Amino acid sequence: MKRLSSIGGYELFAIQMLYSGAAAGFIYPSFIIRSTDGAYWVPITIWAAGAIVSSWIYSRLLTQLNGEKLLRRIRGSIGVVWTCIICLPILLFFFTAIVIMLRAYSEIVTMTMLPTTPISFLNGMLLAPAALALAGMMPILRTARVFFLLTLLFTLILIIIGLSDVHWTLGAPWIRTNGDFFMDKRFYAGSFMWMGFVITSFIGPYTRQSARKAWSSYFVAILCTLPLISSYIYLPVLTFGRELSERLTMPFISKMDSVSHYWIVFENLTAFYVSITMLYILVIMALKMHAIGEMFSTLWPRANRPVIYAVALLAVYATATLVTSWREIESITVLTIGIRLYVMFVFPLLGMLAVAYGRRVGKEEGV
Repeated sequence: MKRLSSIGGYELFAIQMLYSGAAAGFIYPSFIIRSTDGAYWVPITIWAAGAIVSSWIYSRLLTQLNGEKLLRRIRGSIGVVWTCIICLPILLFFFTAIVIMLRAYSEIVTMTMLPTTPISFLNGMLLAPAALALAGMMPILRTARVFFLLTLLFTLILIIIGLSDVHWTLGAPWIRTNGDFFMDKRFYAGSFMWMGFVITSFIGPYTRQSARKAWSSYFVAILCTLPLISSYIYLPVLTFGRELSERLTMPFISKMDSVSHYWIVFENLTAFYVSITMLYILVIMALKMHAIGEMFSTLWPRANRPVIYAVALLAVYATATLVTSWREIESITVLTIGIRLYVMFVFPLLGMLAVAYGRRVGKEEGV
């Protein structure tokens, strides 16, 4: 298999862009719109800056791996028990992230395209990402390269079409903000939007050069996705106004449903958008499943890989099926804020301490 250190910057850039597309259009707009009475771009920019800081900390950790996988290096430094302790929130993060993404997408498919189809059946789409994850990193990357080109093109087309019936005065205030979002839990719940670099940190080995390349790709991807993420938030507001947008469960889906022009080839833009989003989601769920598989394989090398993915598949499917409503999806996202903040900022610092401890102990043992 091709080592992650030899993956080009384009592949890493594509993964980060796909992650943003998979996470931005469903829960995130409602969280941001409800979190502040001021300018929406301010909390977006603050989280983007936080994501850059988090990814930079991770990149400092990855530069110390010398071609090893992250968890393997940490396990060699502090042992299996302590590695399991500090990595348990990571596992919970990946697990809940897949559950939320799968269940949210199934809910939207039910509401927009297949109203009579059981959620339990739609959750079966997890089979494709699980099979792709089991196939390995290179099949995921090949899929990501192809899907990225398709999804970016059609997403841009949808956004441009959505600009045709907006009223710019509805977006005010454009600059004024009083920081009220800092007191709103939905602002912090939106942290899931900015964790793409976490996934790529756990899916393979890194060298000093590849770690810097990965961070550079992520930094560029963040800058490129800011206009797209802002569009998911501002287009509903510029169409329905701030008060109505706050009451909408899925503002961007409602925005797509409101677009109606005689010259549009696809009559139902909502169904078209949901179909395009499936390409984003399949790749990202495959990456998250692959990350879970890599974690278990590193911590327990004798574990059978197909069994790991089968158990993960069943656990995610069962949990997602037990979630009964959209409000429960939002509640899970809010309840896991602490886990995501730990994953973003605390774990990479602990990882650097663990690597430094292993290096010091190794030197002392060698004397």
